[in-house]
Amino acid sequence: MASYAITGASRGIGFAFTKHLAQDPSNTVFALVRNVNSSPQLTDLAASHRNVHILKGDVTSPSELAAAADAVSEITGGTLDYLIENAALMLSESSSFILTDLIGDAEKTKVFGGDMQISIESNVMSVVHTTNAFLPLIKKSKIKKIVVLSSGIGDIEGVVTWGLKDNVPYCVSKAAVNMVVAKYSTALAEDEITIVAVSPGLVRTQTQDWAPQFYENITKVFQKNKPSFDGPLSPEDSVSMMLETVSKLTFKDTGRFMSHHGNKDWL
Repeated sequence: MASYAITGASRGIGFAFTKHLAQDPSNTVFALVRNVNSSPQLTDLAASHRNVHILKGDVTSPSELAAAADAVSEITGGTLDYLIENAALMLSESSSFILTDLIGDAEKTKVFGGDMQISIESNVMSVVHTTNAFLPLIKKSKIKKIVVLSSGIGDIEGVVTWGLKDNVPYCVSKAAVNMVVAKYSTALAEDEITIVAVSPGLVRTQTQDWAPQFYENITKVFQKNKPSFDGPLSPEDSVSMMLETVSKLTFKDTGRFMSHHGNKDWL
């Protein structure tokens, strides 16, 4: 029997994690969301699986995360085996900007600065808040694994190789997440807690009208360096691959930034 807490569980990859893990009745699965009533699919899953618990947990709110950790503790007896930090903000008003667009443009610079601050709070500080809230429970586990979802486009070499110019706030925030994970790995070494940053690959999580064209365009970009790449994964396939990778992790892996394959192949 294992216990899992998953942030951003209402949709996309977070929901796929929750649904996958719920299939094993010996698992206890905690789905953390900003609004406990916003996801009918999650509500239905919890109604049909007694091992799924929906908890309010905005990752930018230390007080909500502390309350969620207390709720988990009451159910598990004070422990948590796996913390999966999935919640993140990707899209922003300035996601189409490249840094040279800001030259001489005060309005764009202001928008970009605001988006950068939001991305740091939502994607970087959220990892600090979430990790700290659940650390007391993780420390009491025999498994002690923390998985922070990052992104291949937060890899410096990858960005240079692919020639990616835009989506700067998100890329910068994910590069910062990788460093936060590395810093936690050193701080938690004495407790033998394994914490890693994992990229899920390119995953088809966007469903808006513009999404098909977006995925087609980004697939072509990646194919320039990897012709065999055939497009985005489904959330279910990505989660299956990540969980297989996580199952093989040992304390020797702590602090690493890896792909869903367990290596540096981001696609």
